[in-house]
Amino acid sequence: MSAAQPLPQRITGDRVSLRRVEDGDVVRYEVRRRGRRGAVGEVAVDVSGDLPFIERLCIDEEARGYGAGSETATALLRALGRRYPAVRTWAPPDRGLAVYFWVRMGFRPVAGEGPDGGLWFEQALEGPRRRRGAGQKG
Repeated sequence: MSAAQPLPQRITGDRVSLRRVEDGDVVRYEVRRRGRRGAVGEVAVDVSGDLPFIERLCIDEEARGYGAGSETATALLRALGRRYPAVRTWAPPDRGLAVYFWVRMGFRPVAGEGPDGGLWFEQALEGPRRRRGAGQKG
């Protein structure tokens, strides 16, 4: 099952804006600080499977430490939550800060080896809104 709706062209957070620069099975966004020119990072999301997989969330070294990564993840998760019930990501085995980042963002470790020997993480999202149909109670 793929996305109920395609991912949006732009995703906006309080301090960052994500602009889609590549479509396909892997959707790539350029991360910008709102009100400023020039990218400060990028995000790549594989949407080919049942659940989206955040392959990469990278913030340029000189832009780190100011909340751009957390704000990017928050805005992306909000957009994904409108389309999917959960999302997966991973942390490379040599990047302990990535493990800390994803746990801090609300992800939980998942059993099994991730890409390149890394760790899998998953987070339940709000999921697509479903309309109440005939015969449903509530």
